[in-house]
Amino acid sequence: MAGNLQQRLDSIRSKAQLLQSRYLMLLDEKRAADARILELQDTLERQKKEINIMQQQIEHLRVVTTLNPSRDDVERSRAILTELVRDIDKCISELTE
Repeated sequence: MAGNLQQRLDSIRSKAQLLQSRYLMLLDEKRAADARILELQDTLERQKKEINIMQQQIEHLRVVTTLNPSRDDVERSRAILTELVRDIDKCISELTE
């Protein structure tokens, strides 16, 4: 009976050691996963900041593009001004006659 009890104790001891080694392995994996999570969260925050900066740049470019006339707008404005100058010249010439 003492031999049987010793075998059971040895079996329990080996299972406890196996359980402890698995626990330590899982603890290491958890720590690595936690570190990876922190790293990914930092990356996410940096990317959010970059996105905000780029969105601001896009908005600035939209404003500048809106304020900056296109080639067609400039040509239309010149045509209108030329027509207005002609009309003014006609009016002046009619008034001087």
